[in-house]
Amino acid sequence: MNNIDWEPNDGTKDLSKTDAPTMRQLAGMQLVARMKEAADKVGAGFVGGFIDENGNRFMMSNMGEGHMKEEEIMKQLEQYKRELEEDGPNFL
Repeated sequence: MNNIDWEPNDGTKDLSKTDAPTMRQLAGMQLVARMKEAADKVGAGFVGGFIDENGNRFMMSNMGEGHMKEEEIMKQLEQYKRELEEDGPNFL
């Protein structure tokens, strides 16, 4: 498993390093882990995760750093975070 390390000054918490995640966060982390396991079984590349309503992040991948477009992923996550801060959570 490859967890992506976040920049120390980006103001967000990496849930994979927290001591006491909430049940909701744990459920999200479990879902991402199951998706990664499914990708592993069929030999597919996987990058997945979530940002919770408080801006905490969790992300997993089965791809090496050289294969991921980490910079693009980070840009998209930062854009989502800005939108969340402006508009509030948008749940279906």
